[in-house]
Amino acid sequence: MDKEKINLNYNYDVADKIKTRRFVEWKDNNQNTNENEPTFARIALSLANDYESIYYIDMKDDSYIEYSASGNDKRLKIASRGDDFFADTIVNCKRLVFKDDQEKFLSKINKDNFDDAIKHNLPFTLGYRLVINGKPLYYQLKTTRGTGADDKYIIVGVKNVDAQVRREQKNAAESETYNQIASALAGRYEVIYYVDIETDEYAEYSSSEKYAQLKVGTKGYDFFNDTQKNMKRDIYPEDYPMMVEFMKKDNFIKALGDSSVYSITYRLMLDGNPEYVNLRAVRSKDNENHIIIGVTNINESEQRKLQLKNAINIAYKDALTGVKNKHAYSADEANMNNKIINDIITQEFAIVVCDVNDLKSVNDTKGHNAGDNYIKDACKMICDTYKHSPVYRIGGDEFALILTGEDYIYRNVLLETLKNISRDNKRKGLVTLACGMGVYSCELDKEMKTVFERADNAMYEHKRLFKAEVDEF
Repeated sequence: MDKEKINLNYNYDVADKIKTRRFVEWKDNNQNTNENEPTFARIALSLANDYESIYYIDMKDDSYIEYSASGNDKRLKIASRGDDFFADTIVNCKRLVFKDDQEKFLSKINKDNFDDAIKHNLPFTLGYRLVINGKPLYYQLKTTRGTGADDKYIIVGVKNVDAQVRREQKNAAESETYNQIASALAGRYEVIYYVDIETDEYAEYSSSEKYAQLKVGTKGYDFFNDTQKNMKRDIYPEDYPMMVEFMKKDNFIKALGDSSVYSITYRLMLDGNPEYVNLRAVRSKDNENHIIIGVTNINESEQRKLQLKNAINIAYKDALTGVKNKHAYSADEANMNNKIINDIITQEFAIVVCDVNDLKSVNDTKGHNAGDNYIKDACKMICDTYKHSPVYRIGGDEFALILTGEDYIYRNVLLETLKNISRDNKRKGLVTLACGMGVYSCELDKEMKTVFERADNAMYEHKRLFKAEVDEF
């Protein structure tokens, strides 16, 4: 054996290609082939073209002939001869085979293995690398025992499979990368359903013991019916009516519509406690009738949101009256100013400012507890009048409201109602208020502050008039 001819064939069976020694001898003696007849020799030659080299080894004396079927010549050509195939193989292995593959190569390509192949009629293959022009290339070698009169011969076929192997390695690497990405994405889900909405068949994949306790089958034939049965047991009672409607097949498909993704948040009973989960439905890109549904446990993040919301509510809540405080008013004012600046006001609004009359006198004569109750009574009077608007306590005795919607439509009636309650309360010796209103004008107001100032001025004017009415009374 010489040059770079020691190879491995992954895909072809030499036994089917080179049947007898007669084929070799026929080609070696340049026998002519009738082009119009698909003779055995021509078929064998065509198959032999898949190999770079073919070795015909006499196992009685280890002599060999190397044949080449490459090119357009219509014959097998003798490339080399030798007296000891196995001795030459050792020499050529050390010279040509990639260092890391030499031990494996020599452990396979030796006299004992070839004798065993003849004895048991067992072909074998070997994959390895040859160093060609300084670069390791993948080759494949396959052996087979001769047949008939040639059963004491071993035929070895050699093929360069570098492009094929590297393509397979690339595909395997890409597949592994894809699997790693898919696994990472799937890892966020506690349970995944793969549903055929045409047949309603489904498969379930659960990565969490907690969700496996729900005892939903791993496979089934009626996803929506099975889901309806399981929800009564698994869904938090307050969310059950919503999910019953959503998980009806027609409603589910309608909700998903033509979009590729739809999600809904609800609570499951897990270990006896309600936990927030998010259901996310995605259409398969390969088949629009196949839906992938992932359920993610978002309880921790939802609890953080609730805690933050509660913290904000506390920070924005007046401890005495329970209405919003000055910080909340400042935040809403900033939000409203942004809308005014960007001309995205979606509805008209007005501001009402109220001031509690005679609070200092109550504190001085009856004490601060009485003063606190006086403030709470004033706040209740405001809230009972304006039922659809946020109320803010922006000072010790001062309140503000932002009127929108129904309260804005009836703003004048409501303001007059509040003034009349104050008049009536004065006669009864109860809490009274001075109040005024400013209405937003897109032409006049470039910020909410100017609306507030008009309301504040109107409140002081009402306080002056109210005092005059009382004195007169």
